[in-house]
Amino acid sequence: MRALFDLFLDICLFRKGPRDVPSSTVLLKMCLLAYGISGMLVLILSVPVQVALLQMLLDLVLLAGLLYLALILHRHSGRFEQALAALTGTGTLMGLLALPLMVWIVHQGPEGDSTFPSLLMLALMVWSIAVMAHILRHTFNIPVWASAMYALGYTFLSWTLTGWIG
Repeated sequence: MRALFDLFLDICLFRKGPRDVPSSTVLLKMCLLAYGISGMLVLILSVPVQVALLQMLLDLVLLAGLLYLALILHRHSGRFEQALAALTGTGTLMGLLALPLMVWIVHQGPEGDSTFPSLLMLALMVWSIAVMAHILRHTFNIPVWASAMYALGYTFLSWTLTGWIG
């Protein structure tokens, strides 16, 4: 377990890439489950459990579906398992980092000053998008600017579609 944590942390710190993730169906399933659970923990702080579950499921389907489609278009479909494991493994770490920030923001309440935790959350979101771009750049063998556009496009699409559920 420690080796996996270190691997995903190294990817988040841009020291490793998706090619360093072992190609394993079991690992992918573990990463998908961990991603779903960490996302649910963050979401249930601000929306009802049923809504959080639907939002998380939509996010997972969107992430896997768009990744698979893009991999087919780039003729790299054999990289799906490693890329999705890298995205969900690092996404799990980002979700766990977001959890205390969301608790802090929620406990501030409407009258509280949530400026500082909100700025930290914004920084975490930017870092998360940069990590996704890093993974996509290596997965598709594309320039940084193109992977950043993919990561931003996915993020805004996911936020928009999941926002419709809430």
